[in-house]
Formats: sequence, C-alpha cells, structure tokens
Amino acid sequence: MNITLTCSLPAMHLDAKEAYLEAAGWVDRLASVHSHFEEWWVLPDGPTDRPVGFRDAKATLLSIQKADESFYQEYPGANALGSTGLVLTNGRTEQLWKERGKVALVVQPASGDVTLAIYRIGAVYQSPGQMAWSLLKALCSDPRVTYARTNVQALVAGRLVTYSIDCSVYPHRDFLGWMGYVDKPLSADQLPQATRLEAQGRGTLILATEVLDLADHAAIEQTNRTEIGLAELGLLPVIDPSLR
Repeated sequence: MNITLTCSLPAMHLDAKEAYLEAAGWVDRLASVHSHFEEWWVLPDGPTDRPVGFRDAKATLLSIQKADESFYQEYPGANALGSTGLVLTNGRTEQLWKERGKVALVVQPASGDVTLAIYRIGAVYQSPGQMAWSLLKALCSDPRVTYARTNVQALVAGRLVTYSIDCSVYPHRDFLGWMGYVDKPLSADQLPQATRLEAQGRGTLILATEVLDLADHAAIEQTNRTEIGLAELGLLPVIDPSLR
C-alpha cells in the first residue's frame, strides 16, 4: 500500500531563501515523529548528481534557485508566483531510499500544498496506520493548514487501484481518503461515520476507517460515508463548481 498525505494552506509568494525556511519548518515537524524523518536530501535531477543535504543551507538554496530559474524559463511570467519550492527525500542513497519507503516530501508554497508520499508503508513500518496518523498529526500542527487528505494506492486483483480515482464519492469535490483534517471543530455526533475524531488546534483530525484496504468493500463504503457526512456539513471542498 502506498499513501500520499497532502496538506492545503494559503498560497505564498516566497523567494528561494524564504522557500528554504518554509521547508525547514515542515522537516522539523516530521522529525518529531520518527528517526527516519530527521535527515533529508534534495531529490537529485539525475543519477550522477551529488546528494545535497537539506541542512546544507547554501547548497540547498542554490538548488532551489536553479530549479526556479529553469521553471521560469519554461513558463515566462511564472516568477510572479514566487519560488516553486523543492522536493526532498529521506534517503541519501538509493538503497536507503528504498528501505525507508521511497519517501518524497514536496513543498510547493506557490500553490499552497505540502505533500508527503510513502511507498509500501506497510512493508516499512510495523503499524502503518499509527505511523500515518502520527505524520498527519505532525503536519497539521501547523495552524495554517486548512484541509488535509490521505490517498491510498494498492494492487487489487493484479490492477493498480487509487482511492481518489477509483473509489472516491464526488467528481466535483475533494476527497478525505483514509484520514485527514478539517479546520473546524467536529464532534462524533456531527460525523458518526468516522472511526475516530481528534481535536487539533482549531480543527479536527479524522480517521475514516482503521485500514483503508482497497480490496475491502466495507472499508471503502465507510470511507465514502465519511466523505458524504463531511459534504453534508459543508466541509468537503468543492474543486469543480461546474459539475455541481
């Protein structure tokens, strides 16, 4: 099972140095969860590139600037959005990267998205659900987060199935998936479909189901019911108003 945890927050116009400092805050939050997330490296452009440690601020800043300049050349006028951010991994070598779940942390201040992806989380961590919940909680400790969702991808009967594409409820709304966050207080009476609710800052962490097994129709149905409950409360964001 692969998971992708995405947090949404207001878009930011940052220069390269500010983007580095922004990423440092997310790295620090993840480092509090597990030793695997204490050290990070800039994702190399190619197999011959020298690994750049994120804590090497000067080298990382140069990498961000290089990526921004390349993006601006390809898309003239995009510099008005500020830095596009950076992609980090928690393995210095390919072997370590594979052993730790092929993790990628993507910080995109211009779009207001922070994404953490872990490949085969169940093969890396003994309690993948608890690990995912702890990571969600750490990321959503940032008070700027307005919404978070966790996508799941897995092989089902030899076919690669992705929750957001194959199983979510609404074509015009965002999805919650396995677990997520809304920036409003919720009680169990308001969202009885969810397995767990936990107060976090001004909002609520939501666990839709203990394990989102994409081969388990009951788990998918419970996750769907949780999303329907959020939509009825006006807390599942509309992403395409034309499909209402």
